[in-house]
Amino acid sequence: MVVVSDDAGVKEPLLLKDGEKVDDRETTEDLPDWLPDGWIMESFRTEDGTINQYYTSPISDYTFTSKAEVLEYLFSGVDERIQESKECAEMTLQKTHEWLPKGWVMEIRVGGENLDKMYKFYVLKTNGVRLLSKQDVLLYLKQAEISMCDTNGQCDTSSNNNIIAEVDLHPNGLPSGWVNELAFRKTEKGSARSDPYYTDPISGYTFRTLKLALRYLETGKVPKRAFLQKTSVHDLYSFDKCADLHDSLRSRLAVNKKRHRKRTGPLLPQKSSRIDYDGDTDSYGDTSSVLAEDGDTSSGSDSSYESDEENANIMK
Repeated sequence: MVVVSDDAGVKEPLLLKDGEKVDDRETTEDLPDWLPDGWIMESFRTEDGTINQYYTSPISDYTFTSKAEVLEYLFSGVDERIQESKECAEMTLQKTHEWLPKGWVMEIRVGGENLDKMYKFYVLKTNGVRLLSKQDVLLYLKQAEISMCDTNGQCDTSSNNNIIAEVDLHPNGLPSGWVNELAFRKTEKGSARSDPYYTDPISGYTFRTLKLALRYLETGKVPKRAFLQKTSVHDLYSFDKCADLHDSLRSRLAVNKKRHRKRTGPLLPQKSSRIDYDGDTDSYGDTSSVLAEDGDTSSGSDSSYESDEENANIMK
């Protein structure tokens, strides 16, 4: 059976597995007073007669099996942060791209005679459809007609060599408003390395792993390796079809080399520091392999984020 509470104190009918409805008065008696408005209570009777109850949040869809778990969850404030994320989505890329269905990503490529332009394509990753405009996407959704990605020869789409980013406006497991960006950089071996970033629309913080983003949602605490973008992901990719290549993205075209730092003293543990922008390099600084918490690691080789001056202070 399923019970849903509402603001007026009137409960939805109890639904049994065979679809039979029970009188509202019985439902009112079954719903506990401590359960917040809008939450769903489900009860299942096992073969031995035991009744198991489940409580589901209408905002996050998280399900719990006891009053203690529900109260602990409510105290954490997760629902409030998720609701704020959904409200902030009204002012972000999601609002201007609400016509783009889930499953599609924005693909950002470099083009132009001097590789000084960036082009936006819409890609349905399940079948590889690539389109250039909103009108092309809507036409495909309506008539399954694939339009040509005509850039007058200014942007090559025959390979993946000129992709600098993929932007997912509906990342799995995260509330509305969050953005998952895959940043592509070239390596010395000629291949491309992709680094994931998850951006919260409320605080503006960006996280290097989904695990850290989810932990932030659950606890409200910003992990040490979260960082604030100098130019937000929403500003970077809000253009239509084509725009001048943003200065912060130029470093993705250069070969990424592992940097070695000369040391004048014994090896010392390096302190954790927040990742910030690194001058005119990439938007996210040199983040080629951030060692995340609890054993999470990103792709690429290790790199440190302290300056020589900081290392000198540590040694002192």
